[in-house]
Amino acid sequence: MGYLKFCDAYARFLSRLILVFGFGLVISVFLQVLGRYVPFIPLWLWPQEIINVSFVWIVFTGSAVALRTKDHFTVDVFPMLLKGMNVSWFYGFLDILYYAIGFLMAYIFSYYGFIFFRDWGMIQTSDITGINMGYLYFSVPLAGVTWAMFLIESIIKQIIAASKGVRQ
Repeated sequence: MGYLKFCDAYARFLSRLILVFGFGLVISVFLQVLGRYVPFIPLWLWPQEIINVSFVWIVFTGSAVALRTKDHFTVDVFPMLLKGMNVSWFYGFLDILYYAIGFLMAYIFSYYGFIFFRDWGMIQTSDITGINMGYLYFSVPLAGVTWAMFLIESIIKQIIAASKGVRQ
């Protein structure tokens, strides 16, 4: 299963990327606070750019990692309410609904996110640092593509588990 190994490696990469952006966010916020309250430390504007970019990338890459582990879009209310009942058809319906909504959102974020990135992100520059805002906006279509990849991985894992007679 080369695809599953690729998804594992990609998820590890995204987790490390989130960690890097998290450190950047914490250090930049720390510099902003110090600059505001400590008189001999200057109040720089560039950490605000790092804060914005880090936060946006953490949100979108984090949502993809959370979708992979099914911590983002699932609700565990039904197993408690239907405890002891034989409603496997209902769980199948919920799985289909989960994947349909997930792929729809992945399409919307991938397609329209790319259009926004191409038409608006590539022509905007930051006021403070002058970098292209496409670096910020690219996180949206990348998240959509990553969601679709991880949804496909989840379907493959469910098929493998079903062939072994195990319910995921």
